[in-house]
Amino acid sequence: MTTSIGGRAVLWAQWVMLVAYLLGSFGVLLLAVVQTGDAGALLDPRLERLGDPKDSMPDSVWNPLAWMFGISRLVAMLVFLAAPAALLLGLLAIARSHWAGDRKVFRWSVTLTAAWIVVLIVALTPYGQQMNTWLLD
Repeated sequence: MTTSIGGRAVLWAQWVMLVAYLLGSFGVLLLAVVQTGDAGALLDPRLERLGDPKDSMPDSVWNPLAWMFGISRLVAMLVFLAAPAALLLGLLAIARSHWAGDRKVFRWSVTLTAAWIVVLIVALTPYGQQMNTWLLD
């Protein structure tokens, strides 16, 4: 068994992008819901119900959480660029790790690529479109 270095690098990139997407979309959504007290807005994220998404993010440029949420929100806003890139890299990592015989990387690559397929499907639904519109406001 050989190790697939490129596959492992793609695996980490997919993980980081997935965590950033989840934090930047659902993390910011949860913060806004807690701040407004409108639990129904989890299923109906709109500007009228939640206000500006920037209002629910941590303050101060010097706060590391502000940077983490800001970068994650950017990934979430650009989901239609991030998801196809993650899918393409995932498919390449699957092929490379299968060819190299690295079963562990192969299994994780398949899992993360499937997760990105789910992210893209959710982003294309009316709920995903509504959340993306709210994040872009």
